Amino acid sequence: MLRQHMVESGRAAVFLDRDGVLNEVRMEGAVASTPRTVAELQILPTAKGDLVRLRAAGYMLLVVSNQPDVARGDLSLDAVEQINEALRGALPIDAVYVCPHDTKDGCLCRKPKPGLIHAGARDWGVDLARSWLIGDRWVDLAAAEAAGMQGLLVERPWSWDATSIGGPPDGLAARFTGDLRACVDFILAQPVRGRG
Repeated sequence: MLRQHMVESGRAAVFLDRDGVLNEVRMEGAVASTPRTVAELQILPTAKGDLVRLRAAGYMLLVVSNQPDVARGDLSLDAVEQINEALRGALPIDAVYVCPHDTKDGCLCRKPKPGLIHAGARDWGVDLARSWLIGDRWVDLAAAEAAGMQGLLVERPWSWDATSIGGPPDGLAARFTGDLRACVDFILAQPVRGRG
């Protein structure tokens, strides 16, 4: 009972996917891929200002990112951590949560499963019912739904493409679709639920 009370009175947060939301993806032909080095990290021009506005409104900022190239042997975990540190140095982010697994690993943290979101909520005392997720793929929206929060979509050409687990489930939809700035504007225009 105490734990449930603590979650219900927790802080509001915005969970953010990394690649395609906060930074540009690296294109390999028609396939969107993650940056491989800090030198390849290109933070979106509006990202810092947008996150500063969310922070000023009282939201915690938690990044949740699938990085399956680690499990596939195409990217080292050290490289992922260096990129995340560079991101945290440039943006007002509280924490970054990474799933380094591939679909076949059957983990609980790989989006569309909500494990990364649940870890962030536990670590930071977040009330998911008052929180949001901004992503660029259907798996982000599905993870938000599974965690009991609302998902917003930074729509990209690959947003609704099938992944290694298949395509999006029927009926999955974003609460709002736009670029990062528009998503932040949408969040800030909503009444904060449950603030006591």
